[in-house]
Amino acid sequence: MTQMMDERNARIQRQHLERSAYVYVRESSQRQVIEHLESQRRQYDLMGWASTAGWPAERIVVIDEDQGKSASSAKTRPGFARLIAAVAQSQVGIVIALEVTRLSRNSPDWHHLLYLCRFTGTLIADEHTIYDPDHATDRLVLGIRGQMSEMEIDTSIERMVSARWNKAARGELYTIPPAGYDIDELGGWVKSSDEAVMHAIKTVFEKFDELGSARQVFHWWSRQGLKYPVRHLRSRIHPVEWLTPKYAMFLRTLRNPIYAGTYVFGRTRTIRCLDDSGVERTRHVGVERDQWRVVIHDHHDAYISYPHFVNNQEQLQSNQNMSDRDQPGPAREGLALLQGLVVCGHCGRRMGLSYGGSTRSRVYQYRCSLARAQQGGSDCQVVGGKHIDQTVVEVFLEAMASCATDAARLANEEAYREGEALRTYWAQQIERTAYQAQRIERQYMATEPENRVVARELERRWELALNDLERVRNQAAQVANAPELLSTSDMEKVYLLGMDLDSVWNAESTTNRDRKRLLRCLIEEVQLSTKEDHYSVRVVWKGGAMTERKRVRGPAGWARRTSQDTVELVGQLAAEFDDAQIARILNKQGRRSGRGIPFTKAAITSLRGKNHIPKCTMIIVTDPHQGPFNAEQAAHELGVAMGTLHRWLRDGILAGEQLTPGAPWRIVLSDEVRDRLAGTQAPDGWVGVSEAARRLGVSKPLVAYWVKSGKLTARQVSVGKRKCWRIDIESATCGLQNDIFDQ
Repeated sequence: MTQMMDERNARIQRQHLERSAYVYVRESSQRQVIEHLESQRRQYDLMGWASTAGWPAERIVVIDEDQGKSASSAKTRPGFARLIAAVAQSQVGIVIALEVTRLSRNSPDWHHLLYLCRFTGTLIADEHTIYDPDHATDRLVLGIRGQMSEMEIDTSIERMVSARWNKAARGELYTIPPAGYDIDELGGWVKSSDEAVMHAIKTVFEKFDELGSARQVFHWWSRQGLKYPVRHLRSRIHPVEWLTPKYAMFLRTLRNPIYAGTYVFGRTRTIRCLDDSGVERTRHVGVERDQWRVVIHDHHDAYISYPHFVNNQEQLQSNQNMSDRDQPGPAREGLALLQGLVVCGHCGRRMGLSYGGSTRSRVYQYRCSLARAQQGGSDCQVVGGKHIDQTVVEVFLEAMASCATDAARLANEEAYREGEALRTYWAQQIERTAYQAQRIERQYMATEPENRVVARELERRWELALNDLERVRNQAAQVANAPELLSTSDMEKVYLLGMDLDSVWNAESTTNRDRKRLLRCLIEEVQLSTKEDHYSVRVVWKGGAMTERKRVRGPAGWARRTSQDTVELVGQLAAEFDDAQIARILNKQGRRSGRGIPFTKAAITSLRGKNHIPKCTMIIVTDPHQGPFNAEQAAHELGVAMGTLHRWLRDGILAGEQLTPGAPWRIVLSDEVRDRLAGTQAPDGWVGVSEAARRLGVSKPLVAYWVKSGKLTARQVSVGKRKCWRIDIESATCGLQNDIFDQ
């Protein structure tokens, strides 16, 4: 202590005392904060040392907000960051810590502090001595001590990790098991003593074998209104909770090798990386199954065998979209029934699937395009999917016809087993909730009536438990009528239905997903080869047997071309309209493409390209007052309804042009036309259409034609709420029929 006092007097100068003394207090973990009280007392006593060294109390700053945080990184220690900022601003005369390890166990952070202390003239002190980073010798000693501090924690961590791996290699490093397993008195894993939990775990694996998809298992579970057992808290004694199911719960169950009776350690590894903001992050990534370091089979009781577990992992992997071209993938809702099963008969690659057409008339093709994607060139072959699917379905139904009765019997037994599983589940749930209600009831009855503080809370819990029991009983009653084994007479009806598989296959209740799953039960793959006049379809069954069929190819592409008059009309319309407008005009006329489907903008673009028709480049200049306007714009300008405008166009009262039926109208609204249709008052002597027809001795349509062609001057007037025409007879340029007859 005397030596430290001498060093203090020699190293501490007046410029140091004019600044603040920072005392840094830290413990590495929350447990140390609670238990290592003597260490904290020694660190806080350094305030007295700073006061004895000459710093007044108002300039002694204690930084202790980093309690319970490791010194391996500065990014999680706001107190250390505040210390660094104060040193950089030359506000610190000395940094005091019990030892170097309190400040940092990371070389970059430690040397950053030394660098700032050196160039700001800041001292560093611990319980042994005072260092001046501006001196080379002190800087060397501090650097070595910082490296030893970092090495100490690295060595300690490596020692613990090695011990953990050594214990795991013996299968004795136990963690908290998932739902379905408990830890016995000796620390080993045993199956859960709760029958309901065991039944739920077994049902998950059974339904996955049946449905082939974790998401389908989740949907089935949700449709039945079932809860799922989960142990998500890190506690050996925490009970299993029954929660609303989520998709991730079933994935975790299916991917966990513990249910196969296998002890595995090292399924994940920790990596460090920088995020987008440059901050170091730690994350866990999965390790491939063949790289697991510790795998001990038959370690504990299993729900499924390990080969069964491996098959489940391969099924889950193949269900991922585009994960592996060698796998068929999951059965989905699309129209293509042979999705993932079609193999190119020329090159042996699995063929992909492409959709086209509109939403109402969806078409699809099986396409072998992997070689083109990798090497360039063209597709190996492209085959229309609809006719190929029909051929394979016919073969499938023929093969199924002989075993229809067996299929019906098995379906009956499967429905019964599923009903039994649901009844067992709800019976166990009723027992569990009834036990909880009885347990709370006993607690309530054991409470003294005068102790209302406790009695009220227990009464509330009892009421909630009874409500929960009633809810479970109501849900169980909904499945009370679960399928039973059919009687002999009912089975005879099922057999008759099984003989008519076409009706079952084409029924509205049979979804495309169901059809695909049925096909995959028996068919391994379908090999397609394109010949000159037909397609060769080879069906490879699961047992290795093969069935071959031929499918006559449809007409060539030229036979499905769009009609020539439609192409010529597109050429006329393309001079004034864009592709979207042309498609609307053709569809209004009821025209269809060579494939028999309505036109789209893309189809018109393709049609123009094939026939070398240039797109519309003409810019139509319209006068904002006279137009030309389309029908909607003209109706708005004249202030009338679209029905009135079309009636005027039909009757010839308003002049307009159409390039072709269904095309937009072109209507010119000159001042004379606007005045004529505006509804103003007509001069005296002008008459209506009927009177004009009588005086002229012609029909009213002929009068309307003369008005339209300009042979008669007319004007629209308002009579109350009704609009009508007034015509100037004297403006007629034609002879008067009545005068002719009079003569």
